[in-house]
Amino acid sequence: MTGRVIIITGANSGIGFEAARKLCEAGNDVILACRSEENGKAAVERILEGNPNALATFLQLDVADLASVRKFVEDFHNLGKKLHVLVNNAGLFLRQDDRVRQFTKDNFELTMGTNYLGPFLLTHLLLDDLKKTGSESGDSRIVMVTSSLHDLNNRMNRDLDKLDMENFFMEKEGSFSGNQAYKNSKVALVMFMYSLARKLEGTGVAVNSMCPGFIPDTQLSRHASSAKRFMLKYLISPLLRVAKVTRTTDHGSKMIVELSVNEKYKDVSGKYLVDFEAQESSEESQNEEMQKQLYELSARYCHLEGYEPLDAPAPPPPQEKPAKWKKDKTPRKEKNVEEKVKEEKETEGEGPDMAEGIMYADEDEKTEEKEDDESEKKPVQVTITVEDVTPDSPQSGEEELIKPSANEGKETNAPADEENVAKLTESGEITAEVTAQ
Repeated sequence: MTGRVIIITGANSGIGFEAARKLCEAGNDVILACRSEENGKAAVERILEGNPNALATFLQLDVADLASVRKFVEDFHNLGKKLHVLVNNAGLFLRQDDRVRQFTKDNFELTMGTNYLGPFLLTHLLLDDLKKTGSESGDSRIVMVTSSLHDLNNRMNRDLDKLDMENFFMEKEGSFSGNQAYKNSKVALVMFMYSLARKLEGTGVAVNSMCPGFIPDTQLSRHASSAKRFMLKYLISPLLRVAKVTRTTDHGSKMIVELSVNEKYKDVSGKYLVDFEAQESSEESQNEEMQKQLYELSARYCHLEGYEPLDAPAPPPPQEKPAKWKKDKTPRKEKNVEEKVKEEKETEGEGPDMAEGIMYADEDEKTEEKEDDESEKKPVQVTITVEDVTPDSPQSGEEELIKPSANEGKETNAPADEENVAKLTESGEITAEVTAQ
């Protein structure tokens, strides 16, 4: 269907950008909601280069900042347009071994704030627009991009815990990790989808969530180290493509497009979809009591009308970085000219001692200076072994991995253990989705 007004968050790259481009080609009016003005405008220009008549517009939105979410909605309303579809696609995935919490401007844990609470508020502030369109046309939609990693039964989540409403931002000592934060944010998004679907029955607004599969070439892994990004791009991704484990940007973007405009999904609501088909989401996500608790807690944190406002606790003082080495201030005996010349010759070519720093994920995507330099000087050496893949083995989204065969154990250039492959691909060692945000 053409002529729809569609908002896509995180549309400057990855599946969000490709979905925006495809929807513009079909004659829809697409608003690219992006945090970076530079990247957002560049994305619009790329769409216009291929399609000068495309209806593509950039509006600034940082889903990690509730003030920015409210400003975006105000800017959208100033355009005087209807709204047919909202796609909550923006998201981030911190490094799996990250044990230091980071925070949004609203004091939310960064992953939960970006991937869930920001989209939660955005959706509610646009509900009246969607309901109005739904009542007029009988077809308005909300699409939430989530992940199979929301499920505790996913093999990469075996050491993780359920979402704890009493420890929502994982302030309890030892409870935080990049993996746990991502899983929590994505299960929250699926639970929100179920709650919202019930509330929107009979309004003409459908709401669904989707897992695009493991797509290595999105920007979700931007917070990983340069060495891990290198492994993902040049070593792991080709291997998993052969094993039919990964999905492409084209595949993920087509799912967004289909759920947004295809008549097939017009009356479909309250579903979790993988590879274009409805599937069972995790047992945890289907707990209706938890869905209600989560919805009320989220509404309070986002200060929705009709709910008692609740502010997130103030973050603890930032952890100190390793102290720099200080010179000994003890007076030293002045060296004569000959001793100075001799010492200079002995130390010629030596540089200053470099203290090992700490790499933090940065939502502003600052450049990784020292780490990138070191990775260029020392190429990553990886030995991988691969097992034969049964030619007609079925695809099953992110879950399908290399299966053993009669040739198991033969040495090649890639890993024999499907668990090792999975750990490298879906854990923080190398990461890929969001979503978020």
